[in-house]
Amino acid sequence: MTKYDELVKRCPMLGHQINFKYCRSVSPQSPCRKILDCWFEQIPIQQYISENYDTEVINKLMIPPKPKILSILELVEQAKAVKQE
Repeated sequence: MTKYDELVKRCPMLGHQINFKYCRSVSPQSPCRKILDCWFEQIPIQQYISENYDTEVINKLMIPPKPKILSILELVEQAKAVKQE
């Protein structure tokens, strides 16, 4: 699993250089949701994912992210709910 850990590239979400180890260990159970998009040109990332993660994690990575506007609206609704309590 640590085969590519020292490879480095710029993270589009964080805006600075990070190594592959960070991408694969963002959370204890799964890698960063953008790992497939970011690393496909440098390593056989789909093969890596299929060899190192279970089906549940793989399926989670395949779900496209929510549109930003939807996320913003959900945050607004959550803030309204907290304010009313």
